Amino acid sequence: MAQVFASHVAPLNRWVEMERAESGRWIPYFDPADGGMAAQVLLLLESPGPVVSRTRFVSMDNPDGTAENLRCLLHLSGLRRRDVLMWNAVPWQMSEGGVVTPRPAQYAEAAPLTRQLLSRLPRLQTVVLVGRHAERAWPLVGSPLSTLACPHPSPQNFVSRREAAAQALGTLVEARRMISVKENRAAPVSAE
Repeated sequence: MAQVFASHVAPLNRWVEMERAESGRWIPYFDPADGGMAAQVLLLLESPGPVVSRTRFVSMDNPDGTAENLRCLLHLSGLRRRDVLMWNAVPWQMSEGGVVTPRPAQYAEAAPLTRQLLSRLPRLQTVVLVGRHAERAWPLVGSPLSTLACPHPSPQNFVSRREAAAQALGTLVEARRMISVKENRAAPVSAE
């Protein structure tokens, strides 16, 4: 828990605490294992799952199948944890007692928080909309950032739609390519 306020995530997690106090809603912390303020790719999911109430983080290290699938996809894609940050279209905990699907009004209510988050990420280049719910919520955010979309990595989705895992991996590989291209353009050319 001491890492909650590590320098790369401290401003974000202080903002989370402020939002909790103002709204009265419980919003999980950003994972210090991710990129924090230096993130170049935002993984936008639906809403925090039930396990988040125990771990207190929106994290690929959470002990559930979705987090495990996302962690594997990230590894296979070549994206580094330090390049990504996770957030939810409806960021507050709704599912402590089980999975709850957000309603459209909740996406609209949460959109200003996502806009605030985007304004706090100076290196952000790409948003990956993870699942249909994130895709539905994104237009309400109204951001000009480039986006990619992929299937949600839930075990249920990956079992019922065998192509979903390959599609999700392809999207994350494309996100890695996009940030690599921009990094290569920004790299100084050596004079020989």
